[in-house]
Amino acid sequence: MSAYLSNYWVLYRKYVELFDRLRYKGIPLGLISNFYQYISPELRVMMDEEPELFGAVDQHIDEGQIQPFFEEKIRSIAKINNIPGKGKVILHFDYLRFTNENYYQFDPEKTAVLARWSLPDYCDLPVISKREITESCQKGDPKPYLETACSILAPFDDHPAFGDQAFRDRLYKDIPLFMEAIDTVDALFEQEKISAVVVGTAEDIYSRVLALMCEKRGAVSICLQHGALMGDEAFIPVFTTYQAVFGAYEAEWFKRKGCKPEQILVTGHPRFDQIFNRTPIDMSVFYRKLAFHPSKKIVLIATQPFSEDFYSGLLEELSDQKQLQIIIKPHPWEIGKNKLDLYHAAAKKHNACRVIKKEMELYDLLPYADAAVTQTSTVGLEAMLFQKPAFIGKSSGTRTYPYYESLGGFIFDQPDELARTLIAVLRSPSVHQKAEEARLAFTAANYPVAESTNALFAELKDKTGVDYRREDTE
Repeated sequence: MSAYLSNYWVLYRKYVELFDRLRYKGIPLGLISNFYQYISPELRVMMDEEPELFGAVDQHIDEGQIQPFFEEKIRSIAKINNIPGKGKVILHFDYLRFTNENYYQFDPEKTAVLARWSLPDYCDLPVISKREITESCQKGDPKPYLETACSILAPFDDHPAFGDQAFRDRLYKDIPLFMEAIDTVDALFEQEKISAVVVGTAEDIYSRVLALMCEKRGAVSICLQHGALMGDEAFIPVFTTYQAVFGAYEAEWFKRKGCKPEQILVTGHPRFDQIFNRTPIDMSVFYRKLAFHPSKKIVLIATQPFSEDFYSGLLEELSDQKQLQIIIKPHPWEIGKNKLDLYHAAAKKHNACRVIKKEMELYDLLPYADAAVTQTSTVGLEAMLFQKPAFIGKSSGTRTYPYYESLGGFIFDQPDELARTLIAVLRSPSVHQKAEEARLAFTAANYPVAESTNALFAELKDKTGVDYRREDTE
Protein backbone atom coordinates (compact mmCIF):
# COMPACT_ATOMS: atom_id res chain seq x y z
CA MET A 1 0.00 0.00 0.00
CA SER A 2 1.32 3.46 -0.88
CA ALA A 3 2.17 6.02 1.81
CA TYR A 4 -0.81 8.10 0.69
CA LEU A 5 -3.27 5.20 1.02
CA SER A 6 -1.84 4.08 4.36
CA ASN A 7 -2.36 7.61 5.69
CA TYR A 8 -5.77 7.83 4.02
CA TRP A 9 -7.17 4.76 5.75
CA VAL A 10 -5.78 5.81 9.15
CA LEU A 11 -7.39 9.24 8.71
CA TYR A 12 -10.69 7.90 7.38
CA ARG A 13 -10.95 5.35 10.22
CA LYS A 14 -10.28 8.07 12.81
CA TYR A 15 -12.96 10.27 11.21
CA VAL A 16 -15.58 7.50 11.26
CA GLU A 17 -14.77 6.67 14.89
CA LEU A 18 -14.95 10.33 15.93
CA PHE A 19 -18.37 10.79 14.33
CA ASP A 20 -19.83 7.40 15.20
CA ARG A 21 -22.06 8.92 17.90
CA LEU A 22 -23.41 11.57 15.51
CA ARG A 23 -26.36 9.54 14.24
CA TYR A 24 -29.62 10.63 12.65
CA LYS A 25 -32.48 8.12 12.65
CA GLY A 26 -29.91 5.56 13.70
CA ILE A 27 -27.59 6.14 10.73
CA PRO A 28 -24.01 7.37 11.44
CA LEU A 29 -23.57 10.61 9.51
CA GLY A 30 -19.81 9.98 9.26
CA LEU A 31 -20.45 7.01 6.96
CA ILE A 32 -22.23 9.19 4.41
CA SER A 33 -19.31 11.55 3.79
CA ASN A 34 -17.48 11.08 0.49
CA PHE A 35 -14.39 11.43 2.61
CA TYR A 36 -11.59 11.80 0.08
CA GLN A 37 -13.27 14.94 -1.26
CA TYR A 38 -12.64 16.58 2.12
CA ILE A 39 -8.87 16.24 1.77
CA SER A 40 -7.11 19.26 0.28
CA PRO A 41 -4.60 18.86 -2.58
CA GLU A 42 -1.87 20.12 -0.26
CA LEU A 43 -2.68 17.49 2.36
CA ARG A 44 -2.70 14.77 -0.31
CA VAL A 45 0.89 15.68 -1.15
CA MET A 46 1.87 15.54 2.52
CA MET A 47 0.21 12.14 2.87
CA ASP A 48 2.17 10.87 -0.10
CA GLU A 49 5.49 12.23 1.13
CA GLU A 50 5.22 11.48 4.88
CA PRO A 51 4.34 7.80 5.50
CA GLU A 52 3.80 8.37 9.24
CA LEU A 53 1.89 11.65 9.01
CA PHE A 54 -1.02 10.24 11.05
CA GLY A 55 0.86 7.77 13.20
CA ALA A 56 3.54 5.11 13.23
CA VAL A 57 3.44 2.36 10.64
CA ASP A 58 2.24 -0.13 13.25
CA GLN A 59 -0.94 1.95 13.55
CA HIS A 60 -1.73 1.63 9.85
CA ILE A 61 -4.77 -0.42 8.97
CA ASP A 62 -4.00 -3.76 7.33
CA GLU A 63 -5.38 -4.02 3.79
CA GLY A 64 -7.54 -7.00 4.72
CA GLN A 65 -9.14 -5.06 7.58
CA ILE A 66 -10.40 -2.09 5.54
CA GLN A 67 -13.85 -3.46 4.71
CA PRO A 68 -14.35 -5.31 8.05
CA PHE A 69 -13.87 -2.04 9.96
CA PHE A 70 -16.59 -0.29 7.94
CA GLU A 71 -18.74 -3.43 7.93
CA GLU A 72 -18.83 -3.33 11.73
CA LYS A 73 -20.07 0.27 11.66
CA ILE A 74 -22.70 -0.51 9.01
CA ARG A 75 -23.96 -3.56 10.95
CA SER A 76 -24.29 -1.43 14.09
CA ILE A 77 -27.29 0.35 12.56
CA ALA A 78 -30.39 -0.63 14.53
CA LYS A 79 -32.80 -2.73 12.46
CA ILE A 80 -36.51 -2.23 11.93
CA ASN A 81 -38.34 -5.55 12.14
CA ASN A 82 -40.37 -5.29 8.95
CA ILE A 83 -38.44 -7.46 6.49
CA PRO A 84 -40.05 -6.64 3.12
CA GLY A 85 -41.43 -9.51 1.09
CA LYS A 86 -42.13 -9.41 -2.64
CA GLY A 87 -41.55 -5.67 -2.83
CA LYS A 88 -40.27 -3.45 -5.62
CA VAL A 89 -36.75 -2.91 -6.87
CA ILE A 90 -35.67 0.74 -6.87
CA LEU A 91 -33.22 1.76 -9.62
CA HIS A 92 -31.31 4.85 -8.49
CA PHE A 93 -30.93 6.82 -11.73
CA ASP A 94 -27.88 8.89 -10.76
CA TYR A 95 -24.66 7.22 -11.93
CA LEU A 96 -26.48 4.00 -12.84
CA ARG A 97 -25.42 4.42 -16.50
CA PHE A 98 -28.12 2.11 -17.83
CA THR A 99 -29.07 2.31 -21.49
CA ASN A 100 -32.75 2.68 -22.36
CA GLU A 101 -32.74 -0.98 -23.39
CA ASN A 102 -31.62 -1.95 -19.88
CA TYR A 103 -34.53 -0.07 -18.30
CA TYR A 104 -37.07 -1.52 -20.75
CA GLN A 105 -36.25 -5.05 -19.54
CA PHE A 106 -37.59 -4.33 -16.02
CA ASP A 107 -41.22 -5.03 -15.09
CA PRO A 108 -43.09 -1.72 -14.55
CA GLU A 109 -45.29 -3.36 -11.92
CA LYS A 110 -42.32 -4.33 -9.77
CA THR A 111 -39.84 -1.52 -10.50
CA ALA A 112 -39.47 2.21 -9.91
CA VAL A 113 -36.80 4.69 -10.99
CA LEU A 114 -35.64 7.08 -8.26
CA ALA A 115 -34.50 10.33 -9.88
CA ARG A 116 -33.95 14.00 -9.14
CA TRP A 117 -36.45 15.08 -11.78
CA SER A 118 -40.20 14.69 -12.07
CA LEU A 119 -41.68 12.62 -14.88
CA PRO A 120 -44.60 10.19 -14.75
CA ASP A 121 -42.44 7.45 -16.27
CA TYR A 122 -39.06 6.72 -17.83
CA CYS A 123 -38.66 3.92 -20.38
CA ASP A 124 -42.12 2.73 -19.30
CA LEU A 125 -41.05 2.52 -15.64
CA PRO A 126 -42.72 4.70 -12.97
CA VAL A 127 -40.53 7.54 -11.69
CA ILE A 128 -40.28 8.56 -8.05
CA SER A 129 -39.01 12.12 -7.66
CA LYS A 130 -36.55 12.74 -4.82
CA ARG A 131 -37.41 16.42 -4.98
CA GLU A 132 -41.13 15.81 -4.52
CA ILE A 133 -40.59 13.47 -1.57
CA THR A 134 -38.17 15.94 0.01
CA GLU A 135 -40.68 18.78 -0.31
CA SER A 136 -43.49 16.79 1.31
CA CYS A 137 -41.73 14.82 4.07
CA GLN A 138 -40.96 15.90 7.63
CA LYS A 139 -37.41 17.17 8.08
CA GLY A 140 -35.06 17.11 11.01
CA ASP A 141 -33.37 20.22 12.39
CA PRO A 142 -29.65 20.16 11.49
CA LYS A 143 -28.69 22.80 14.09
CA PRO A 144 -28.00 20.45 17.04
CA TYR A 145 -26.08 18.08 14.74
CA LEU A 146 -23.90 20.91 13.49
CA GLU A 147 -23.24 21.97 17.08
CA THR A 148 -22.24 18.41 17.97
CA ALA A 149 -19.94 18.21 14.92
CA CYS A 150 -18.26 21.45 16.01
CA SER A 151 -17.73 20.09 19.52
CA ILE A 152 -16.28 16.83 18.15
CA LEU A 153 -13.71 18.72 16.06
CA ALA A 154 -12.93 21.39 18.68
CA PRO A 155 -9.94 19.51 20.20
CA PHE A 156 -8.35 19.12 16.77
CA ASP A 157 -7.53 22.73 15.83
CA ASP A 158 -3.91 21.79 15.08
CA HIS A 159 -4.71 18.59 13.19
CA PRO A 160 -3.58 18.71 9.50
CA ALA A 161 -7.00 17.47 8.31
CA PHE A 162 -9.60 17.98 11.05
CA GLY A 163 -8.20 21.42 11.88
CA ASP A 164 -8.37 22.62 8.28
CA GLN A 165 -11.16 25.17 7.89
CA ALA A 166 -11.98 24.01 4.36
CA PHE A 167 -12.40 20.44 5.70
CA ARG A 168 -14.74 21.69 8.41
CA ASP A 169 -16.70 23.94 6.06
CA ARG A 170 -17.29 21.06 3.65
CA LEU A 171 -18.50 18.81 6.47
CA TYR A 172 -20.76 21.48 7.94
CA LYS A 173 -22.24 22.11 4.51
CA ASP A 174 -22.85 18.39 4.02
CA ILE A 175 -24.55 17.54 7.33
CA PRO A 176 -27.91 19.17 6.40
CA LEU A 177 -27.72 17.37 3.03
CA PHE A 178 -27.08 14.05 4.78
CA MET A 179 -30.11 14.58 7.00
CA GLU A 180 -32.30 15.64 4.09
CA ALA A 181 -31.32 12.50 2.17
CA ILE A 182 -32.09 10.29 5.20
CA ASP A 183 -35.50 11.96 5.62
CA THR A 184 -36.27 11.53 1.93
CA VAL A 185 -35.19 7.88 1.72
CA ASP A 186 -36.95 7.08 5.00
CA ALA A 187 -40.17 8.54 3.55
CA LEU A 188 -39.59 6.56 0.34
CA PHE A 189 -39.45 3.30 2.30
CA GLU A 190 -42.60 4.31 4.19
CA GLN A 191 -44.58 4.91 1.01
CA GLU A 192 -43.27 1.99 -1.06
CA LYS A 193 -42.83 -1.70 -0.34
CA ILE A 194 -39.17 -2.18 -1.30
CA SER A 195 -37.23 -5.44 -1.45
CA ALA A 196 -34.15 -4.26 -3.33
CA VAL A 197 -32.23 -1.20 -4.45
CA VAL A 198 -29.67 -1.01 -7.29
CA VAL A 199 -27.16 1.85 -7.33
CA GLY A 200 -24.42 2.74 -9.79
CA THR A 201 -21.80 3.87 -7.25
CA ALA A 202 -21.37 4.22 -3.51
CA GLU A 203 -19.70 7.63 -3.78
CA ASP A 204 -22.72 9.94 -3.72
CA ILE A 205 -24.90 10.83 -0.74
CA TYR A 206 -28.15 9.26 -1.91
CA SER A 207 -26.56 5.97 -2.96
CA ARG A 208 -24.96 5.61 0.48
CA VAL A 209 -28.15 6.54 2.30
CA LEU A 210 -30.14 4.07 0.18
CA ALA A 211 -27.65 1.32 1.03
CA LEU A 212 -27.66 2.16 4.75
CA MET A 213 -31.46 2.37 4.82
CA CYS A 214 -31.63 -1.07 3.20
CA GLU A 215 -29.42 -2.32 6.04
CA LYS A 216 -31.79 -0.74 8.56
CA ARG A 217 -34.96 -2.09 6.95
CA GLY A 218 -33.79 -5.52 5.81
CA ALA A 219 -33.86 -4.87 2.06
CA VAL A 220 -31.17 -6.00 -0.40
CA SER A 221 -28.86 -3.47 -2.03
CA ILE A 222 -26.52 -4.02 -4.99
CA CYS A 223 -23.86 -1.60 -6.21
CA LEU A 224 -22.75 -1.99 -9.81
CA GLN A 225 -19.13 -1.36 -10.81
CA HIS A 226 -19.31 2.02 -12.54
CA GLY A 227 -15.96 1.88 -14.36
CA ALA A 228 -12.54 0.28 -14.52
CA LEU A 229 -11.21 -0.22 -11.00
CA MET A 230 -8.41 2.33 -10.81
CA GLY A 231 -8.50 3.95 -7.37
CA ASP A 232 -9.33 2.67 -3.90
CA GLU A 233 -11.30 5.72 -2.78
CA ALA A 234 -13.97 5.36 -5.49
CA PHE A 235 -14.74 1.69 -4.77
CA ILE A 236 -14.06 0.85 -1.14
CA PRO A 237 -15.62 0.65 1.41
CA VAL A 238 -18.61 -1.29 0.11
CA PHE A 239 -21.83 0.02 1.65
CA THR A 240 -24.32 -2.21 -0.17
CA THR A 241 -25.27 -5.79 0.68
CA TYR A 242 -23.55 -6.91 -2.51
CA GLN A 243 -20.91 -5.47 -4.84
CA ALA A 244 -21.33 -6.42 -8.51
CA VAL A 245 -18.09 -6.52 -10.51
CA PHE A 246 -16.85 -6.99 -14.07
CA GLY A 247 -14.74 -10.10 -13.46
CA ALA A 248 -11.94 -11.93 -11.66
CA TYR A 249 -9.60 -8.97 -11.20
CA GLU A 250 -12.13 -6.96 -9.20
CA ALA A 251 -13.40 -9.99 -7.27
CA GLU A 252 -9.89 -10.69 -6.00
CA TRP A 253 -9.26 -6.99 -5.34
CA PHE A 254 -12.33 -6.66 -3.12
CA LYS A 255 -11.45 -9.87 -1.28
CA ARG A 256 -7.98 -8.51 -0.53
CA LYS A 257 -9.66 -5.47 1.04
CA GLY A 258 -11.57 -7.76 3.39
CA CYS A 259 -14.87 -8.27 1.54
CA LYS A 260 -16.45 -11.67 2.02
CA PRO A 261 -16.55 -13.77 -1.17
CA GLU A 262 -20.33 -14.04 -0.91
CA GLN A 263 -20.62 -10.22 -1.04
CA ILE A 264 -19.16 -10.15 -4.54
CA LEU A 265 -21.27 -10.85 -7.62
CA VAL A 266 -19.64 -11.26 -11.04
CA THR A 267 -22.28 -9.73 -13.32
CA GLY A 268 -20.52 -7.33 -15.67
CA HIS A 269 -22.40 -4.07 -16.27
CA PRO A 270 -25.72 -3.89 -18.16
CA ARG A 271 -24.57 -0.94 -20.27
CA PHE A 272 -21.95 -3.16 -21.91
CA ASP A 273 -24.68 -5.50 -23.21
CA GLN A 274 -25.03 -3.17 -26.18
CA ILE A 275 -21.49 -4.09 -27.26
CA PHE A 276 -22.85 -7.54 -28.08
CA ASN A 277 -26.29 -6.65 -29.45
CA ARG A 278 -26.31 -3.05 -30.71
CA THR A 279 -26.20 -2.34 -34.45
CA PRO A 280 -23.61 0.39 -35.13
CA ILE A 281 -24.05 3.08 -37.75
CA ASP A 282 -23.76 1.93 -41.34
CA MET A 283 -20.17 1.45 -42.54
CA SER A 284 -20.61 3.82 -45.47
CA VAL A 285 -21.96 6.52 -43.14
CA PHE A 286 -18.99 5.99 -40.80
CA TYR A 287 -16.39 6.45 -43.55
CA ARG A 288 -18.26 9.38 -45.09
CA LYS A 289 -18.55 11.24 -41.77
CA LEU A 290 -14.84 10.92 -41.06
CA ALA A 291 -13.66 11.20 -44.67
CA PHE A 292 -11.63 8.03 -44.11
CA HIS A 293 -10.53 5.45 -46.68
CA PRO A 294 -11.84 1.88 -46.15
CA SER A 295 -8.52 0.32 -47.17
CA LYS A 296 -6.46 2.01 -44.43
CA LYS A 297 -6.17 0.98 -40.77
CA ILE A 298 -7.92 3.01 -38.05
CA VAL A 299 -6.53 3.67 -34.56
CA LEU A 300 -8.79 5.04 -31.83
CA ILE A 301 -6.99 6.99 -29.10
CA ALA A 302 -9.09 7.59 -25.97
CA THR A 303 -7.20 10.22 -23.99
CA GLN A 304 -6.93 10.87 -20.25
CA PRO A 305 -6.47 14.20 -18.44
CA PHE A 306 -3.03 15.30 -17.21
CA SER A 307 -1.17 12.99 -19.62
CA GLU A 308 -0.10 15.51 -22.24
CA ASP A 309 3.46 14.21 -22.43
CA PHE A 310 2.33 10.68 -23.14
CA TYR A 311 -0.21 11.57 -25.82
CA SER A 312 1.97 14.21 -27.48
CA GLY A 313 4.78 11.63 -27.69
CA LEU A 314 2.46 9.00 -29.12
CA LEU A 315 0.92 11.34 -31.69
CA GLU A 316 4.37 12.53 -32.74
CA GLU A 317 5.45 8.91 -33.30
CA LEU A 318 2.36 8.23 -35.41
CA SER A 319 2.40 11.51 -37.36
CA ASP A 320 4.41 10.08 -40.29
CA GLN A 321 2.40 6.85 -40.55
CA LYS A 322 0.42 7.72 -43.65
CA GLN A 323 -1.17 4.27 -43.81
CA LEU A 324 -2.91 4.97 -40.48
CA GLN A 325 -6.11 6.93 -39.87
CA ILE A 326 -6.42 8.26 -36.32
CA ILE A 327 -9.48 9.08 -34.22
CA ILE A 328 -8.79 11.06 -31.04
CA LYS A 329 -11.61 10.77 -28.49
CA PRO A 330 -10.82 13.25 -25.69
CA HIS A 331 -11.84 12.56 -22.13
CA PRO A 332 -15.09 14.37 -21.14
CA TRP A 333 -13.14 16.43 -18.57
CA GLU A 334 -10.80 17.67 -21.31
CA ILE A 335 -13.78 18.55 -23.50
CA GLY A 336 -15.48 20.42 -20.65
CA LYS A 337 -12.30 22.38 -19.86
CA ASN A 338 -11.48 22.87 -23.57
CA LYS A 339 -8.05 21.26 -23.11
CA LEU A 340 -7.87 20.14 -26.72
CA ASP A 341 -5.08 22.19 -28.31
CA LEU A 342 -2.67 19.24 -28.39
CA TYR A 343 -5.18 17.09 -30.25
CA HIS A 344 -6.16 19.76 -32.76
CA ALA A 345 -2.47 20.37 -33.49
CA ALA A 346 -2.01 16.64 -34.17
CA ALA A 347 -5.02 16.64 -36.49
CA LYS A 348 -3.47 19.45 -38.52
CA LYS A 349 -0.18 17.58 -38.77
CA HIS A 350 -1.72 14.29 -39.91
CA ASN A 351 -4.14 14.48 -42.82
CA ALA A 352 -6.22 11.52 -41.62
CA CYS A 353 -6.60 12.45 -37.95
CA ARG A 354 -9.97 13.46 -36.50
CA VAL A 355 -10.82 14.85 -33.07
CA ILE A 356 -14.27 13.51 -32.14
CA LYS A 357 -15.90 15.10 -29.12
CA LYS A 358 -19.62 14.31 -29.11
CA GLU A 359 -20.27 14.12 -32.85
CA MET A 360 -20.21 10.32 -32.84
CA GLU A 361 -20.78 7.71 -30.14
CA LEU A 362 -17.88 5.59 -28.92
CA TYR A 363 -19.82 2.45 -29.85
CA ASP A 364 -20.13 3.70 -33.43
CA LEU A 365 -16.37 4.20 -33.60
CA LEU A 366 -15.02 1.02 -31.98
CA PRO A 367 -16.64 -1.46 -34.42
CA TYR A 368 -14.66 0.08 -37.30
CA ALA A 369 -11.38 0.70 -35.45
CA ASP A 370 -8.50 -1.73 -35.90
CA ALA A 371 -6.92 -0.94 -32.53
CA ALA A 372 -7.48 1.25 -29.45
CA VAL A 373 -5.05 3.14 -27.22
CA THR A 374 -5.74 4.46 -23.72
CA GLN A 375 -4.36 4.51 -20.18
CA THR A 376 -6.66 3.98 -17.18
CA SER A 377 -9.91 4.25 -19.15
CA THR A 378 -12.61 1.59 -19.39
CA VAL A 379 -12.31 2.11 -23.17
CA GLY A 380 -9.48 -0.43 -23.14
CA LEU A 381 -11.87 -3.11 -21.89
CA GLU A 382 -14.64 -1.97 -24.22
CA ALA A 383 -12.31 -2.17 -27.23
CA MET A 384 -11.34 -5.72 -26.30
CA LEU A 385 -15.01 -6.68 -25.96
CA PHE A 386 -15.43 -5.34 -29.50
CA GLN A 387 -12.65 -7.82 -30.40
CA LYS A 388 -10.05 -5.10 -30.99
CA PRO A 389 -6.48 -5.15 -29.63
CA ALA A 390 -5.90 -2.64 -26.84
CA PHE A 391 -2.61 -0.83 -26.15
CA ILE A 392 -2.29 0.61 -22.66
CA GLY A 393 0.01 3.41 -21.60
CA LYS A 394 1.05 3.49 -17.95
CA SER A 395 0.00 6.56 -16.01
CA SER A 396 2.58 8.90 -14.55
CA GLY A 397 2.67 9.62 -10.82
CA THR A 398 3.33 7.62 -7.69
CA ARG A 399 0.17 5.50 -7.73
CA THR A 400 -0.06 2.34 -9.78
CA TYR A 401 -3.17 0.93 -11.45
CA PRO A 402 -2.54 -2.72 -12.32
CA TYR A 403 -5.92 -3.50 -13.92
CA TYR A 404 -4.47 -3.98 -17.41
CA GLU A 405 -1.13 -5.51 -16.39
CA SER A 406 -2.13 -9.05 -17.39
CA LEU A 407 -1.91 -7.81 -21.00
CA GLY A 408 1.85 -8.20 -20.55
CA GLY A 409 3.63 -6.94 -23.66
CA PHE A 410 0.75 -4.64 -24.57
CA ILE A 411 1.12 -2.21 -21.67
CA PHE A 412 3.84 0.43 -22.05
CA ASP A 413 5.89 2.92 -20.05
CA GLN A 414 6.92 4.97 -23.08
CA PRO A 415 4.81 6.22 -25.99
CA ASP A 416 7.46 5.32 -28.59
CA GLU A 417 7.38 1.67 -27.42
CA LEU A 418 3.61 1.65 -27.73
CA ALA A 419 3.70 3.18 -31.20
CA ARG A 420 6.24 0.62 -32.47
CA THR A 421 4.22 -2.32 -31.14
CA LEU A 422 0.97 -0.85 -32.45
CA ILE A 423 2.40 -0.53 -35.96
CA ALA A 424 3.84 -4.06 -35.79
CA VAL A 425 0.46 -5.51 -34.73
CA LEU A 426 -1.32 -3.80 -37.61
CA ARG A 427 1.30 -4.89 -40.15
CA SER A 428 2.22 -8.43 -39.08
CA PRO A 429 -0.33 -11.28 -38.78
CA SER A 430 1.95 -13.16 -36.36
CA VAL A 431 2.31 -10.17 -34.03
CA HIS A 432 -1.43 -9.50 -34.35
CA GLN A 433 -2.05 -13.08 -33.22
CA LYS A 434 -0.09 -12.41 -30.01
CA ALA A 435 -2.26 -9.37 -29.34
CA GLU A 436 -5.37 -11.47 -29.98
CA GLU A 437 -4.21 -14.13 -27.52
CA ALA A 438 -3.62 -11.46 -24.87
CA ARG A 439 -7.06 -9.98 -25.56
CA LEU A 440 -8.85 -13.32 -25.31
CA ALA A 441 -7.12 -14.20 -22.04
CA PHE A 442 -7.94 -10.79 -20.56
CA THR A 443 -11.63 -10.77 -21.48
CA ALA A 444 -12.15 -14.41 -20.43
CA ALA A 445 -10.91 -13.60 -16.92
CA ASN A 446 -12.03 -10.00 -16.54
CA TYR A 447 -15.36 -9.84 -18.36
CA PRO A 448 -16.84 -13.35 -18.55
CA VAL A 449 -20.54 -12.29 -18.61
CA ALA A 450 -21.83 -11.20 -22.02
CA GLU A 451 -25.46 -10.71 -20.87
CA SER A 452 -25.10 -8.60 -17.77
CA THR A 453 -28.74 -7.54 -17.44
CA ASN A 454 -29.79 -11.19 -17.30
CA ALA A 455 -27.11 -11.83 -14.68
CA LEU A 456 -28.45 -8.94 -12.59
CA PHE A 457 -32.01 -10.27 -12.84
CA ALA A 458 -30.79 -13.71 -11.74
CA GLU A 459 -29.01 -12.24 -8.70
CA LEU A 460 -32.02 -10.12 -7.72
CA LYS A 461 -34.31 -13.14 -7.94
CA ASP A 462 -31.88 -15.24 -5.92
CA LYS A 463 -31.58 -12.59 -3.20
CA THR A 464 -35.23 -11.48 -2.99
CA GLY A 465 -37.31 -14.29 -4.49
CA VAL A 466 -38.77 -11.82 -7.01
CA ASP A 467 -38.32 -11.95 -10.79
CA TYR A 468 -38.10 -8.30 -11.84
CA ARG A 469 -37.81 -9.07 -15.55
CA ARG A 470 -40.55 -7.67 -17.79
CA GLU A 471 -42.71 -10.44 -19.19
CA ASP A 472 -42.36 -10.96 -22.94
CA THR A 473 -45.40 -9.30 -24.50
CA GLU A 474 -44.69 -10.37 -28.07
